[in-house]
Amino acid sequence: MSLSTNPEQSRGVFGAIQGALDIFSDINKSTGVSENTNPQPEDVYTSKMDDTEIIGLVSEWKKTYAVYYSPIEKSQQLCFEYWIGKHKNDALGESDMIDNLIFEAVETFLPIATRANPDPLVTADPSDIGQRIANDIKCALVDLSDQNKLRRKLSKITRHWVIYRIGVAKVTWDFKTKCIKTEVINPKRMIFDKDGYIDEGGIFVGEYLGEKKKASADNLSKMFPTQKEFIMRKAGGKKGTKLEYFEWWYHNTDLFFTLDDEVLGKFKNPTWNYDGVVQDKDPITGEVVNSEIQGTNHLKEPTAPYRFLTVFNTGIQPHDETSLILQNIPVQDQINRRERQIDKNVEGMNNGLIVSGKAFTEDQASQAASALRRGVAIRVPNGDVREAVNRFPANAIPGDVFSSLQDTRSELKNLFGTSGSTPQGLKSTDTVRGKVLINQMDSSRIGGGVTEQIEQLADSIYNLWVQFMFVYYDEEHFITTAGTVSGTELITLKNQDFPLLKSLSVTVKEGSLVPKDPLTQRNEAVDLWSQNAIDPLTLFKKLDYPDPVQATNQLILWQMLQKGQIQPQMYLPTFAVAGQGGLGQSQGTGGPAINQPPAGQETPPQAPAPQSTQAVGAEEQQLGGAVKLPNA
Repeated sequence: MSLSTNPEQSRGVFGAIQGALDIFSDINKSTGVSENTNPQPEDVYTSKMDDTEIIGLVSEWKKTYAVYYSPIEKSQQLCFEYWIGKHKNDALGESDMIDNLIFEAVETFLPIATRANPDPLVTADPSDIGQRIANDIKCALVDLSDQNKLRRKLSKITRHWVIYRIGVAKVTWDFKTKCIKTEVINPKRMIFDKDGYIDEGGIFVGEYLGEKKKASADNLSKMFPTQKEFIMRKAGGKKGTKLEYFEWWYHNTDLFFTLDDEVLGKFKNPTWNYDGVVQDKDPITGEVVNSEIQGTNHLKEPTAPYRFLTVFNTGIQPHDETSLILQNIPVQDQINRRERQIDKNVEGMNNGLIVSGKAFTEDQASQAASALRRGVAIRVPNGDVREAVNRFPANAIPGDVFSSLQDTRSELKNLFGTSGSTPQGLKSTDTVRGKVLINQMDSSRIGGGVTEQIEQLADSIYNLWVQFMFVYYDEEHFITTAGTVSGTELITLKNQDFPLLKSLSVTVKEGSLVPKDPLTQRNEAVDLWSQNAIDPLTLFKKLDYPDPVQATNQLILWQMLQKGQIQPQMYLPTFAVAGQGGLGQSQGTGGPAINQPPAGQETPPQAPAPQSTQAVGAEEQQLGGAVKLPNA
């Protein structure tokens, strides 16, 4: 599409669109227009769809989705109630204690699935500028991950997926801070094309996509000034009244906003650089000339700025066909039944009474039973106490009941992949190796199933961030990152440099999110060291030493001391030789100092000790082989 415009017009257009995307964005500040100025974009930036057509489509979409979503909404509510402990069972009273294994399993599962930060991997063409830009983009992605608290948001998205059968992330551009923002959307606010699906990259493939949003009448009036009269009429003239409106993405190319039966605004997808024509003055003639420009983008085609997490999806609908909680609700109900059976039996043991009718009336018998439950003494009017009141013991609970309860609890944890990651699971395993193996099985199940999908979601979010850089980084963005020489390094990014790239690939390092057990990593490092398969520096790094280089130097000096290649003072500077006091001087009798031969015995001849620098260097080569250790 060919557009005739200039940079100022472009910023005004996207500023107006961003105002609709983000209710907290200040349109007047971002575009430099007054409150009464109409910030509606030029016709070339407006969607070509007719308002009547839009309202007709929206009405049909809402009706279709309501039918599709009704059973899914019930399952979402059921999962939410079981997660918080409101289990659906008529036999349960409000005061009954619930053994809520679902909550425990979910909250144990989430830290395992999102333990590590997704590590971005950026590659570009082998040219110097390509490598520089690729490195700068990677640093920018790491910085954005920290600013957006991406790991915490991935955890929240995963929790939504467990409960609502889908997780949703949305990327927006903040015109106030000039930053890329990522937010987690409650899936219950989304409206999908029921015939669409989520592909392997976490992108929705369908005709339309909608989001329910709320804003005060005052904010909506600022976002859509031309519709101010209609908005205030809907709010009854009250600026603080909250109104529900909808954001719609149609075919990933058109964006429009609706309130009831009115179109508030309609735009083209603002997250894409379109081909166009720029008008410039010829420096020689001074005449205005048209220059064609080609929009540079990272993605292959425009997309809505949403990314989704699904796992148990067959591709016939947007939501997963099931969820971990839905699969475990029958198991949780079985646990509750077993707990009630045990509780009733225990109550029968404590409270079952036989009361003599000769000693008590019916009311007195009831009072006596109540008093005994409270631990209060009772008085028998006449006769033998043992004949007047007696316990009626309940039958003992068969051992199979407890075995069934334990098996059911284990089955629920197995379905979540957390059986070896809870205190009970570790306690039931006797050996350390057994604890490590069962924890590895949990990590393999979660990492091989759910974590790979989370990793792919992070991959898609990174690529969407880069696309936003292509569109919105028209000014220099500065990122401070850890450097290799001076400790910190300041890099700059601007989208004018991106057309110089011949190729660019952004992904997540494979396995960076797969759970890694620290104990397992330490054991592997020790095993490799015992087999002489790694150097000492790598060993100390894997053991997570605070200063692995210093620890390596100390190890080398110790081994050289054992071989007699250096003096003790080189290993321990505070070590004192004989005649100088301290550790090396004899106590009281003037006997031989430490490391000195007994009287009458000659000291065996030894080669002169080499200089410390040469000795350490020689030992480094001997221990590390081809691995060169850095200087301390």
